[in-house]
Amino acid sequence: MPLINLNPTSSADEWDRKWTQIFDRYQHDRRHAHYIHALLERDEHSVLELAAGSFRDMASLRSMGVNCSGMDFSMESVQRAKQAFPQFATHIARMSAFEMALPDRAVDVTYHNGFWVLFSDDQIQTLAREQARVTAHRMIATVHNRHNARFLAYFDTMKRTDPLYDIRFFSVAEITAHMREVCDEVVVIPVGKYKRRHEDTLIRWGLTQPWLLRAYLKASGHRLLDTSERLLCIGCVR
Repeated sequence: MPLINLNPTSSADEWDRKWTQIFDRYQHDRRHAHYIHALLERDEHSVLELAAGSFRDMASLRSMGVNCSGMDFSMESVQRAKQAFPQFATHIARMSAFEMALPDRAVDVTYHNGFWVLFSDDQIQTLAREQARVTAHRMIATVHNRHNARFLAYFDTMKRTDPLYDIRFFSVAEITAHMREVCDEVVVIPVGKYKRRHEDTLIRWGLTQPWLLRAYLKASGHRLLDTSERLLCIGCVR
């Protein structure tokens, strides 16, 4: 069974096996947590990470003082996360993003990183509707950036030997269209500069104050679109 194009009835077996191989390796890059922290608004007090996988971002946000929980449909991922972050175990749950056992508008903000890249357009719309249902204010989807030819070529090479890299990339127009099905005021922010430049330099230097990163991301706009790894798309849920 492949790692991509799963549906509400798919087994988590392949992802369970994959997380036994990559869980520890995926703990080291905490940039996305800093992006999310920087973009939270003052009246957004509860956050949920969907398809958390390594749960590194959820754990990082909680360490920053953010009331963040995380979920994933892989039992292997969830069990490893509870072992890695025992202090946050009660905020880690096994759940499918296609049908979450949560009431409507349960949390202020929901987000995921590199999740929708595994699905077809129809599946994304199902996932988007469910994410919007449990979100009271804003939902965030971070996807791989089609405008970055270098990054796209790297994944095309890597996927020949590792199915983890066999994913889809999105243009600004494509991810915006998906979000506008369930959101208003959609904004796309290019993020990720290979851990070496621009906002990633600030993070590497420990300059992670939310106001500073937020100001930098706002000022850079789409000027660095072609060299950004991902597109962080934010929308206000209707």
